[in-house]
Amino acid sequence: MPRRIAPFLLTAAVAVAFPAVASAQPGASDTATSLKVLSAKANKAGSRVSVKVRWHRGMYSGAGSRKRFVLRVLAHASNGHKTNLGSLRRRSARAGSETLVVRTTSASARKLRKAPRVTVTATQQYDSPSDADKRYEKNAVGIRAVSGKSRGLSIKACSIGAITPGADLSGCDLYGADLANANLANVNLSGADLEQGSLAGANLATTNLGGTNLVSADLSGAIWPAGEQSAMTFPNDGPDIVSLIGTAKTSVDVVIYDFGGPNVVGQPSRPGALMKAVQNGVNVRVILNSGQECTATDPPSQSLCAGQTGLDPLYATQAALAWASQNPNPGKTAGKYRVQFSSQNFQITHQKSVLVDTSNADGSPRTAGQMTPNSKILVSTGNLQAFPVDWGQFETCAKGGYSPSGDWVCQQYKVLNANYLSNPAATCKGGNPSGCAPEWAARDFAITVTSPGLLERISGVYAADQSCQNWNDAPVYRELLGSTLPDTWANGTLLADGSTYPTMGSTAFYGGSPNPELQAPPQGNSRQRQLALIASAKESLIVYNEEMADPDIANALVAAAGRGVDVRVVMASKVTKGVPSQNSYFDYLTGNGVKVNLLDRNAPPGVYYIHAKAIVADETNGFMGSENFGYSSMNYNRELGLMLTNQTGAGSAWLPSVEGIAAIMTAFEADWSNPQAIVYKPQKTPQTPPMPPLTPDKAYSGANMLCLQPEPGNLYAPALPNRTSPTPSS
Repeated sequence: MPRRIAPFLLTAAVAVAFPAVASAQPGASDTATSLKVLSAKANKAGSRVSVKVRWHRGMYSGAGSRKRFVLRVLAHASNGHKTNLGSLRRRSARAGSETLVVRTTSASARKLRKAPRVTVTATQQYDSPSDADKRYEKNAVGIRAVSGKSRGLSIKACSIGAITPGADLSGCDLYGADLANANLANVNLSGADLEQGSLAGANLATTNLGGTNLVSADLSGAIWPAGEQSAMTFPNDGPDIVSLIGTAKTSVDVVIYDFGGPNVVGQPSRPGALMKAVQNGVNVRVILNSGQECTATDPPSQSLCAGQTGLDPLYATQAALAWASQNPNPGKTAGKYRVQFSSQNFQITHQKSVLVDTSNADGSPRTAGQMTPNSKILVSTGNLQAFPVDWGQFETCAKGGYSPSGDWVCQQYKVLNANYLSNPAATCKGGNPSGCAPEWAARDFAITVTSPGLLERISGVYAADQSCQNWNDAPVYRELLGSTLPDTWANGTLLADGSTYPTMGSTAFYGGSPNPELQAPPQGNSRQRQLALIASAKESLIVYNEEMADPDIANALVAAAGRGVDVRVVMASKVTKGVPSQNSYFDYLTGNGVKVNLLDRNAPPGVYYIHAKAIVADETNGFMGSENFGYSSMNYNRELGLMLTNQTGAGSAWLPSVEGIAAIMTAFEADWSNPQAIVYKPQKTPQTPPMPPLTPDKAYSGANMLCLQPEPGNLYAPALPNRTSPTPSS
């Protein structure tokens, strides 16, 4: 749970001692010779911190050379979050006590001088060379204040001794502790504070990490329990998507909103991950959002619609996979491929998932019992498309305007890349050797799912969507309404009588005027689950989203703030001369106790575009997925998210992902405290709670590009409408 810590007066000469933190059951000799930070003092400039430390004698004097001694200096903000100001790492130390100096950079020295509290954390590790696992069996931690008065400190001083397997450190303050490669078998760290610490390479297979604060902790290479789901934070972990696709042995299936780029797709001169998969004999399918406001439903007219500029990356993707199938790697038979538009059952297919080895050779979904150890699904908040100029784009609009009917139309096109089918990267500028920015440049998250039951569910939905099935044809759709698994779906809208989705070729949901044949009640579980998560918060709530346009969500956030929850929201906004655009939802939130920080949506240097959709309540339970806070997103679209937890025994509706919760919180704190973040203040008189609900009881008509059903027994048949190279308009 978040710690509310009173501010402290910075006084360089003050040194307040805290006991070392370690095992709950030490021996008497351990107590007498334990690790202890005897004193810590910073000079006035904050550039040097002198630390007198007595190392744990029993751990120090043992035979062998596998020893590690680490000091870290941490600045504590008034809200309890920490910043690492400097470190000192050694492989040897003096017996007894010694004085060491940690030097800080000029930037860290300024933070040290301004911080309400500064502490030093010492970590000592030892392991016998005869231990085959090469992990530290004995670890000790000590904490001491460099500056700050002692009143108000909420340090939980645990018993003194060495941290060994089985120790009870629940609720202990271990912030900054470097427990890398530690053997923490059966150690209870529930509710402990390890912010800015390290568990890199540590054995956590049987460690209790429920509710542990791991903000900005290094978790790389840690050994997790078998049921733990790993996490990615973008843009930093973007290359891991390429690696994940590279692990495929039989199939890669993608369903996504925006797509196309040099790393994930590629081109003949520089094959990307999907092209390499086809060349290695892996079958590849891609379902791409079909909402292009095409009003034609007959095949000849659809072919004309296929010439729209917005579809260029899709056709470039198909051309790239076609080349790969014709150029397999030596000794390999090329894999099959299919690129198609998404089902018209949904206003927009906004789901963002990559499925690896979850399909049989014929393209049918595997059951849970057929999944292999290599089967996995990446569930993401982010698209995989190169920005800011679309990879493979043939032309772009240089000048546009509104027609007499009120429709926006392009009046002048600019040719960008006449060879987009063979050289799509020529469209892009800067970023990497191919000339394109990476496909994961925004702030986003992803979870790699391995649970067989969840794999079967998600791959079953993929198969139904790929075959353009309706409500009556796909029993898996009905399973989503009352799911007891962590999958969280928006599942489209039925006809007004509740019988089925619209038939193929009928008007769908994108744009246009209300369609009286459709109804609006949610057919998935996304809205209910996100509202329940927000309502569960008791102390803290952090929120990422790209949109804020749903009264139910806004009211839930205001209600949480009203009951004393610290509610913080980070989003992107159009910023003009340092002032964000006025937004009635932001006015409502900030006028009623919710804190909102905004980052420029144009993503200047040092800022990521906030595209993520994530919630964490009380640093324990969370949500991450493709769903934006919009009426259409949660009612009409195809969306997928996951309910996450870092608690054990939470039940089947929660996916255990300590790393996922930590990843969201770590990125959030960085974005929240970004120097370029703008604190939103109400620009107009806010709505008095509650905000009235939206009542659009009709969906909207229009037509998407047709979802062409695969041929019977051939789920890899060509699917995109025929198209010739588009001709630039004038």
